[in-house]
Amino acid sequence: MDSLKRVVFRRSWGAVILIIVAQWLPLAGAMQDPENRREAKSVNWEAVKQALEAYESFPSEESAKSLLAEIPEKAMGYQRGRREIVSFALIESIQFEKAVSAGDPLLAEAAFRLLGHMRGGVAEEELRIMLGRFLTKKPEVFLILLNKYLHIFASERDYPINMTEILEIVPDITSSEDSRLRTKEETRLYTERIKALQSVKHQELKELRDACIRVIRAIINEL
Repeated sequence: MDSLKRVVFRRSWGAVILIIVAQWLPLAGAMQDPENRREAKSVNWEAVKQALEAYESFPSEESAKSLLAEIPEKAMGYQRGRREIVSFALIESIQFEKAVSAGDPLLAEAAFRLLGHMRGGVAEEELRIMLGRFLTKKPEVFLILLNKYLHIFASERDYPINMTEILEIVPDITSSEDSRLRTKEETRLYTERIKALQSVKHQELKELRDACIRVIRAIINEL
């Protein structure tokens, strides 16, 4: 009887060990995979700030690549430093904003990555406005980047196509004429985005393109 109990006990522990090993092996493989290690990189806000300031001082492809390299593709729970230091630097940026708005693909990708880490506040709004301008300049590249970073967005209504630089055009509303002008100008800006998107003909981007157009049209109807 004691012998039988020992056999059952050994078999039970053997089953437990097999279960643990089976669960651990995929995790170990993922940890060894270079792609997963790259995605799991935590953000160092001080390093991002320094890279952003370096680009502001000396705008170049090299400094743009250095900035992009400091921003992880996926937002992680662990972060080093304070996000606010980058938020402030971003709001005060001149060269970065100018480059994204003018259609620089490297810095547009940096803006997408930053958007994944910086939800809420003025910095997010600034990034959305920059990327909206980028869309008008480079609609195809915008859709390619949007597709790459779809994991950032909760739904198509969350895509970075829902804010414009209208406050630069009509900063204050003090009359019904100001209100009419703001609506007119916002409609124009959104219509430009639709026209830019409609110029993209690649079939693999068609579904995403149509989703963006659908969202923008809904925004126009709500103005």
